Amino acid sequence: MQQDFDVSGALAASVVVAGASLSARLVVWLPTRHLHGWLPWLQATAAGLLIGDALLHMLPEAMARGITASQAGGRIALGVLCLLALECVVRAVRTPSSTAAFARMNIIGDTLHHFVDGIVIGASFAIDPTLGMIVALAIMAHELPREMGNAGVLVAGGYLPRRAFALSVATTAALPLGALAMTTVGLSHAFLGTSLALAAGTTLYLACGDVLPGMWQALDKRHRFTPALGVAAGLVFMWAAALLDQGR
Repeated sequence: MQQDFDVSGALAASVVVAGASLSARLVVWLPTRHLHGWLPWLQATAAGLLIGDALLHMLPEAMARGITASQAGGRIALGVLCLLALECVVRAVRTPSSTAAFARMNIIGDTLHHFVDGIVIGASFAIDPTLGMIVALAIMAHELPREMGNAGVLVAGGYLPRRAFALSVATTAALPLGALAMTTVGLSHAFLGTSLALAAGTTLYLACGDVLPGMWQALDKRHRFTPALGVAAGLVFMWAAALLDQGR
């Protein structure tokens, strides 16, 4: 009976986090004149949030679950390589779409990120329902600003707001799927640590290999220092969130 409750709680929490993440994507409906002015900032901040999420949250969590530094490095490298190979496929497939490759890669990376978040929530509920709620709230806190940035990346990559929002619905579905997968296979620190390290690699590649390179051509003189300032803002936010997590 306790196990049923844990599964139900994990699924419910993951659905709530998915809904909150999705609400942040409503930024794509801002008036065009305002949205285009904010797009470089949203892209740069998204990159900073992704880098901070990988290095300050995913990597420490992976190592806290028994993954050594050398193992974590190998799994991060594997995550980078996997997403690089996936991007080779994405760029090789000819499509009539006018969307940029970095925007399509953002969708893939965001789906993987949501799936791993769901795994973390499921694992936390398997340990203790109260811990699961705390972890779900912590994930929601750092997902909201990250999702706002990702919404800007999709629009900057050529997606219309309606299409960007529809794709966002699809990516957030990976959250409850990840939670369900974790509760199905059972609690495994090795599995969770490996998943987090792999996700850290894919997240780093997405930020440095797609999001940042995708914004350079659209920059003008008004946004000369936007990449550095936006990334710094995202990193500071994730650093502060990490400090709060350590204080609990």
